[in-house]
Amino acid sequence: MADQGEKLLALLSQMESSYARIQDYTAVFQKKERWQDKPLPEERIMVKFQKPLKVYMKWLDGPEKEALYVNGQYNNKVLARCDGLLGLVTWSFNPTDSALMDRNRHPITDLGFGFIIAMMRQNIPLALDNGEIEIVRMDEDIFNGRPATIIELRFAPHGGRQYYTSHAIFHVDKEYQLPVGVACYDEKEVLQEQYSYQDVKLNAGLSELDFSKGNKAYRF
Repeated sequence: MADQGEKLLALLSQMESSYARIQDYTAVFQKKERWQDKPLPEERIMVKFQKPLKVYMKWLDGPEKEALYVNGQYNNKVLARCDGLLGLVTWSFNPTDSALMDRNRHPITDLGFGFIIAMMRQNIPLALDNGEIEIVRMDEDIFNGRPATIIELRFAPHGGRQYYTSHAIFHVDKEYQLPVGVACYDEKEVLQEQYSYQDVKLNAGLSELDFSKGNKAYRF
């Protein structure tokens, strides 16, 4: 267990180093969540991300939806638009506004590799230090057709501590050394959230226009 724990921490440090070398990326983000004890349909979203926190999202299925958040611009609000009723109107919301959080477990500000890595950093070392984690497996795998490392963890808190999840399965892309997939289950083994990143392009050279509501390719 000690050796596995050291390997896990070393991999976590490698992910942090890899992420530190990235300025921006694009990807297809897939999400499947449970909301108010009911599973929601899977969503596929084209994502553009630039540090420190600029996010553009365009939904790929169903009515056309777009969202844009740029920390420090647009009054720190999310610009959102959806086809259909009042679809020609661009709405402006705080990231955690109830209108945006409806049927969503996370705000737009939680999107990306950085959030997953930070969650792992906040939970894994603490659980290892307190003997409250089981490393079920840490092995080679294939994820979305690419070589990856699979990490399956179970958390067993005591002493009043709490962890992000009871059971987590991560996939770390071998080439990128980034967490391209995560699935979290509750203590009853019910899937709560599952996220993955495909068609990832790192350091894509995104510009200010990619995060501007004035971009003519957008409809804000």
